[in-house]
Amino acid sequence: MSPLVDRIPNTDMCSPGSFDRWTDRFVRMSRQHPAKTAIISGSGILSYSDLHTRSNQIANHLLALGIGRGKFVGLGLHRSLDLPAALLGILKCGAAYVPLDPAYPSARIGQMITSAKLETVLTQRELAGQFSDVRIICIDDVAKASVDERVSARENDDPIYAIFTSGSTGQPKAASVYHRGFANLLEWYSTELNLGPDDSTLVISSPSFDLTQKNFYAPLITGGTLVLDDCQTYDISRISTLIRDQRVTLINCTPSAFYPLVDAAAGDGYAALSTLRFAVLGGEPISVTRLRAWLEHPNCLAEVVNSYGPTECTDICAFHRLHRGNLDDFPFVPLGREIPNVQVSILDESLAPLTDGEIGELCISGAGIGGGYLNDAARTAAVFTGSIYRTGDLAKRHPSGILEFRGRADHQVKVNGFRIELGEIEIALNEHRDVREAIVIASDNRLIAHVQGTADLAALREHLANRLPAYMVPAEFHLIENFPLTPNGKVDRLALTANATRISHPVATGTSMESRILTLWAEILDRPVSDATANFFDLGGNSIYVAIIHVRLMEMTGIKFPITELFALPTARSIAGFLSPTSGNPANASSQDRARRAQASYSKFRHPTNR
Repeated sequence: MSPLVDRIPNTDMCSPGSFDRWTDRFVRMSRQHPAKTAIISGSGILSYSDLHTRSNQIANHLLALGIGRGKFVGLGLHRSLDLPAALLGILKCGAAYVPLDPAYPSARIGQMITSAKLETVLTQRELAGQFSDVRIICIDDVAKASVDERVSARENDDPIYAIFTSGSTGQPKAASVYHRGFANLLEWYSTELNLGPDDSTLVISSPSFDLTQKNFYAPLITGGTLVLDDCQTYDISRISTLIRDQRVTLINCTPSAFYPLVDAAAGDGYAALSTLRFAVLGGEPISVTRLRAWLEHPNCLAEVVNSYGPTECTDICAFHRLHRGNLDDFPFVPLGREIPNVQVSILDESLAPLTDGEIGELCISGAGIGGGYLNDAARTAAVFTGSIYRTGDLAKRHPSGILEFRGRADHQVKVNGFRIELGEIEIALNEHRDVREAIVIASDNRLIAHVQGTADLAALREHLANRLPAYMVPAEFHLIENFPLTPNGKVDRLALTANATRISHPVATGTSMESRILTLWAEILDRPVSDATANFFDLGGNSIYVAIIHVRLMEMTGIKFPITELFALPTARSIAGFLSPTSGNPANASSQDRARRAQASYSKFRHPTNR
């Protein structure tokens, strides 16, 4: 046993009887309130009774195929009415699930299926072509299965799911989570936020994101309503309308996904967000500046919960509640304190505890510890030591007990809420025949690639888009002759930006409307933009930025149009033509392809990560 075990207090782990089986709590809710609405989406609603019946059919169908306890099932679905039924059906038959985002490149999905050694993927018929070399079960085909109630036996140490995170070796890795850890999380989440029958939880994040998982189930075990944004395009107006019309009380997403909603609501005195009780934000640091005006406004009745935790430790291990009364209590946004039955320790390089105020590695022990990486004992052993998980995050504990985040100890970064191993992107870049060597850094919430070689921008982006999720494709590329070195001969990553030669587009003159659009782009991207023929997504744009630009353009021109037009028109010139009364300038097919990939990337914002 590691000597570390003697240094860290042992947690009162969740015993088999310490929590109700949370799936049983859903079943009880379906019996007590069968007609109550459980799920609302753009395609319809499901009552508690309907959801229970539908999930029973899926469970019985899977059991008839020999799928039960000890099996992992790939889940290839977007947000839809079928999704919660599929999740519950997999769990009712005793199996665990592995979310596979259909928007990922086929090569990435193939890697995930191989890495997790999946034999089966549960999906819809229209998405089945995304998954190969695996048995496909179409949820459309289970209608004839028995509706008899099935909740198969399982133990607290059985896995509930495995979520893929970025891997430094170039291969994604699937972190598994136990039922006991997830039950502990749900107990804290529903109790701390006092969730009940009057609450509606809006899910805008992907099923492949670890922060999404608790939001599928917490409403269903407390008698509330789960509201699914089932459109794959991030649309500020639509999401704001959902919050208002469905009287949403809880939303959980990354700060990057939430700020535009706050900005858009400001003009109406934040009325669109007035039903919210909680905005639970995680995945990246929170800016109080971006939220202060809303939190201090009379129409705001909400608190912001800063939630921290890695995928490997069941999503959340610490939290801090922000409201108008405590915004200035600290000169930073605290990680806060541990959730029940979870411990956080600040350790030095030899894994000895540090005193309050000293910066060290944040290590986690207790109920949230997961089962490690599927089929990868070596990588599991590298970060799970004895009874703890080594996060690689730097932090310190204040005498009050509050935890403060102080950055990363390695080259893993957070960009737009996604936990990304820069090495995975570098490996993919180095596989391109025209790249001699590549280094990727993160700056201002953007990925920047520095490349030695002769490859051009379009070729590199296309190369990465076929191998990596869209959120891992760098926003900027720099050509460089030689990498700057530190005195000890290592690449000086801090000096790269200053020494790089940027790949740029030729300057072009434009019409007045084009100039206004380019000015708006420059403001949003926080950098000069002068080429009206440049692709917005090649310049570092993403779906969050598109949503902001959509609102600003409608305000600027007085023209109402769907956000999907901006994904099909990714240049300032094409947008200006579209907004012209005599217009009708369709984007070319190549631009549309790149735009569609960028559009799909928001299912990751509302999806990565990954923590």
